[in-house]
Amino acid sequence: MSRLRIVVDRVSDWRAFYPSDDVISAHDFLSELSSDAPAQRADDAPQPATHVINLCGGLDYLGIGYYVSLLAQARGQKALPSVETLNQLSRKSLIDMELGGIRVLLEELTRKGALPAPQGVTHGAGKPPRLDLLLTFGESADPALARLARKLFERLPCPLLEVRLEGRGEHWVLKRVRPQSLSHLAAADEDRFAQALNRHSRKVWRTPKARRHYRFDLAMLVDPDEALPPSNRTALKHFIREGRRLGIDVSLITRRDEGRLAEFDGLFIRETTSLDHHTYRMAKRAEHEGLVVIDDSQSILRCTNKVFLHELLKARGLSAPQGRLIHRGELRQLAERGQHMRYPLVMKVPDGAFSRGIVKIDGPETLVREAERLFHDSALLLLQEWLPTEFDWRIAIGRSTTTAARVPAPAASRRSTRARCQRP
Repeated sequence: MSRLRIVVDRVSDWRAFYPSDDVISAHDFLSELSSDAPAQRADDAPQPATHVINLCGGLDYLGIGYYVSLLAQARGQKALPSVETLNQLSRKSLIDMELGGIRVLLEELTRKGALPAPQGVTHGAGKPPRLDLLLTFGESADPALARLARKLFERLPCPLLEVRLEGRGEHWVLKRVRPQSLSHLAAADEDRFAQALNRHSRKVWRTPKARRHYRFDLAMLVDPDEALPPSNRTALKHFIREGRRLGIDVSLITRRDEGRLAEFDGLFIRETTSLDHHTYRMAKRAEHEGLVVIDDSQSILRCTNKVFLHELLKARGLSAPQGRLIHRGELRQLAERGQHMRYPLVMKVPDGAFSRGIVKIDGPETLVREAERLFHDSALLLLQEWLPTEFDWRIAIGRSTTTAARVPAPAASRRSTRARCQRP
């Protein structure tokens, strides 16, 4: 299990909260020498990284708080906020670059009434209207602004963020984003901070006697509402049980927990992946945080796009259903060309999964109708020969062998596919 350290300017800053052995002063944290710990031998099991929550002041370049995050990362620990985030927060140009798309969200929230119209907010004579928000671990005091708070935390992960919005005409713009230390937290916000910290890291409030120590923490990304998930509830329970038997604490997370990824040592995605999707974004972010990731972003890129796989198999000379790519500009000529094709065929969108975006083409009229429909979502479509099979094929690729398992499929769900299996 990852060790947790909560670093504050002075231990007395934590007086208002439940006592925790995880709390340490900035002076004591900076005085710790990483060389105090015995060197790890080559045959030792790797140790999970310490997760450091930096609640100090002096987060500007070369300040005390800055050095807490800097030394934490130098020691191989995961710091929140990271030095990269602090550098972004210190430069408005970098903040603007990171939050380039936030204006669209502000306009949407204003339109829906989650944010008041700027004309109805006053802030002193001659001064533009403004709103000040305090975000605690990506949470806002106003539930209507949860999306805004979460997006800011995902882009600029920081325990305490002070956000200022300024009214310009009918729109709100992001005027300022800066980190805040625990010592400057108002008494009225202490309960909200404690609850957000509790949700962000459930390890904080466990008493030492109640803790079971695991070697690693694994986040398993799921979508409870997915109609055809890669793993059902029974499979997820088996994963959790087997992980804990092996010394891995498995926690189920959803897309809303993207800001928590740095708490874990690994990310296991058990949600249908796609490129233009939060699964790919979370895989990239987890890799950036140094996590072990399954499915990693490169695998998602290669395996979710049927166009990529079609071209790859063809380039490698591997047996696969014959087919061709058609693009949106060919739609007008498709009716004529369709008269000379052999049917049935299979039409696929590049990033479909579990038979979504896959249709059987029985003739020229179906070809044009389905192509017109699917071209709304993709500029390219894959048209392949129809190869009926009595089974639904699943291919598992290991380090030294490639194996194929076949499971009888209902007649309604049989689809064209062909796979060859051999030992290298």
